[in-house]
Amino acid sequence: MSEANLKNYKSFVPSDFHSYLLIEYLSKRFPYHSGEDWIFLIENHNVLINNGFAFPELILKTGDEISYTPKPNAIREPEINRDYKILLEEEGFLVIDKPPNIPVHPAGRYRTNTLLNLLEGDRKNEKFYPVHRLDRETSGMILFAKTVEYRLLLQKLFEDRKIRKEYLTLVYGRFPDHLVSEGYLGKDPNSSIRKKQSFRKESLGDDKYSSTEFSLVSYDKDKNISLVIVKPHTGRIHQIRATLLSEGFPVVGDKLYGKREGAFLDFINGGESDLLNEELGHNRQCLHAYSLSFNDPATGKENNFLCPLSSDLCHLIANIPSEYVT
Repeated sequence: MSEANLKNYKSFVPSDFHSYLLIEYLSKRFPYHSGEDWIFLIENHNVLINNGFAFPELILKTGDEISYTPKPNAIREPEINRDYKILLEEEGFLVIDKPPNIPVHPAGRYRTNTLLNLLEGDRKNEKFYPVHRLDRETSGMILFAKTVEYRLLLQKLFEDRKIRKEYLTLVYGRFPDHLVSEGYLGKDPNSSIRKKQSFRKESLGDDKYSSTEFSLVSYDKDKNISLVIVKPHTGRIHQIRATLLSEGFPVVGDKLYGKREGAFLDFINGGESDLLNEELGHNRQCLHAYSLSFNDPATGKENNFLCPLSSDLCHLIANIPSEYVT
């Protein structure tokens, strides 16, 4: 990827960061780079203040414009799980079993270590287009179109709610046999973490309607963990995880929507650790995209795809029905 093709990011200093040092601001607002990484980028003029060169100890003022352009290969990217599988290939699309710990698109510290780049690297001279997304930690089924036109057709099905999705998740607590959660999702007003969402029954005015259906699959009494199948009827960011936390059933391994919100900050500041994983119950959020059903927009063919539960989740509880693991 050439430097000319890299996206330029801009940020304006809010009043609560007035008088902060530049390095403090960047480390707090954008913790996906380490302090060392930010110093390297500043010193190599990849970070500008009001279109001028900067230095780490520069004192910021409210309204200062900070622009940042990633430098190709300048930041060491974290390792990823490269063990993806192509479940099915049709004329217009691929169905892929995405492993955990790989982002679909470039994000944060992951610029080239992505499922998209891995797929295009393995299939030389071919282009692919993600139709939807899964979080880096989430495993399971994802669609890639083989042309821009097919991506638009499939995305229209998503927008019209004509693609039916199901997820499997592990949560703490004895889940009800059946639960439909209808309410509103929006920024969590009680959280210091900017991207955290919260689910509530009444609208606060700046949120969006959300509907999710849950059914209990099995319960492990010894571990107090339930396996739940999830049918989202709307497509909101962090919908499943935020809703489950609000209902009192945090997802096992979830740093942001788990038992303790501070776990996410511990991870950002100190990275993954055995102690943190033990507290959360797993080293990643236990969420798996299990099924997709839709009619091919070009041929009308009915498609029903299943993706067995990721192997790293199968050992976490007993008595998982065989149809979910094979």
